[in-house]
Amino acid sequence: MPILKIQHDVHWLSGRLPAPVWGSFPKTVDHLSDHSRSVLPETLFLVRPGPAFRWEFVLDALDRGATFLVSDRSCLPEWERRPELKKRVEAVAGLSFVEDIQTWSGQFASEWWGNPSASLKVVGVTGTNGKTTSSFLTRSICAASGLSCGLLGTVVFQMGGKEEEAPQTTPGALQIQSLFAQARAGGLLAVSMEVSSHALEQNRVSGTHFSVVHFTNLTRDHLDYHQDMERYFEAKRRLVVWRNPDGSHPAAVIHLGDPRGRRLVGELRTMRRAVLSYGEDPDADIRPREVEVGLSGIRGSLATPRGILEIESSLSGHYNLQNIMGAVGTGLAMDLPTEGIVEGVRSLSGVPGRFERIDSGQGFSVIVDYAHTDDALANLLDAVRPITSGQVVTVFGCGGDRDRGKRPRMGRVAGERSDFVILTSDNPRTEPPEAILDEVEPGIRETGTAYLRIADRKEAIFEAIGRARPGDSVVIAGKGHENYQILGREKIHFDDREMAREALGGSL
Repeated sequence: MPILKIQHDVHWLSGRLPAPVWGSFPKTVDHLSDHSRSVLPETLFLVRPGPAFRWEFVLDALDRGATFLVSDRSCLPEWERRPELKKRVEAVAGLSFVEDIQTWSGQFASEWWGNPSASLKVVGVTGTNGKTTSSFLTRSICAASGLSCGLLGTVVFQMGGKEEEAPQTTPGALQIQSLFAQARAGGLLAVSMEVSSHALEQNRVSGTHFSVVHFTNLTRDHLDYHQDMERYFEAKRRLVVWRNPDGSHPAAVIHLGDPRGRRLVGELRTMRRAVLSYGEDPDADIRPREVEVGLSGIRGSLATPRGILEIESSLSGHYNLQNIMGAVGTGLAMDLPTEGIVEGVRSLSGVPGRFERIDSGQGFSVIVDYAHTDDALANLLDAVRPITSGQVVTVFGCGGDRDRGKRPRMGRVAGERSDFVILTSDNPRTEPPEAILDEVEPGIRETGTAYLRIADRKEAIFEAIGRARPGDSVVIAGKGHENYQILGREKIHFDDREMAREALGGSL
């Protein structure tokens, strides 16, 4: 991450850090980093334990000019086993230990940059599906309401300057606070951000002041990391019951149609927290009255605490109606004008890799989408079926080194909702692609739907588009906006949208 220079003197440091165990505080520090390759002279370097950590990183940081180190107290025995490192630290720097450096890092970084999120209206969106579209909708609503808004999420980071490709859904604790400082310095007034379950579990958003938190839903995903659904839910719940650094609590916007969302609404109301619910339920604070969802988009009226809102959107699919209602709730929770909320929904034409149509003048539809869970794939195909007069042909795969339990489930969903399926690779990573397909295949076989196995993703996309006839829909799912594929430990350029256009060039 880029390091923003901001000088703090010894008095500032000594008031926020335990006394050095080795060495001493420097007179000043100019930079903060937790990555040795980004260390510059006069840097305070955070030594964070983890599976990728190597002690060589500490030596590298010292070589590059780190003048003070902070480590987790649990690592003290490891430090003491390295007397040569102790001598090196005492000669050029100092070392303090803190409890739970994961949580401490975000809180410290926030103070380092002057608590920037407290000067912004930060909206955090969490849930299995819908985070990206919801965060884009929120940014659009803010902009239409005259509130300049940044974006942090799966697709892009945009904090007042040009958009940058997002390396991950939610960045690390130091980078988050640095980006908030960048947003504040650039004159932004709000930030709409996706908050992943991994980030919540790892306390990456520690030190952040949220104005509104939005829970979209919870369906199976990431169980390779969280182990079971209740632990996965507890990670998401952390954001919903968030306590800001000043002791206040953000307003919550929650999907009442999700069973765990309903559970959260009840919990928050018992706690007397501000909460707005949305969904099809007649008890929801924001609910559809007369809404049409079709090929050209979504239009109709929503019942809200402010009265009836007439909405219009070019987004397709019933699941996007849920995303729109959640974003409307967010706008209401931020006390934005009704006109801005309606215009913000109307003006968002689409989201990269989310129900993205590839049109080269062919007589059939080609849709690229990020759907990579069984629930997201079901929602996507349910949205495609009503707008398809012919056959639905689905191309999808499952990622390697990730939750294996969802593989047959995704196969079953694809088979139940498609006329023809091509099983292919997603990001196989270190697993053999054919072995992944072996675990997807039983699900589709149960449905009796015709299918092919083509592990090469390019070949699979070309096969699907070559088979398509007028009135058909070809759905390419799983990667959406991603412009790479991970084979083994190598990341190669691969973009489903580019492959589809190339295939269409040969099919016209």
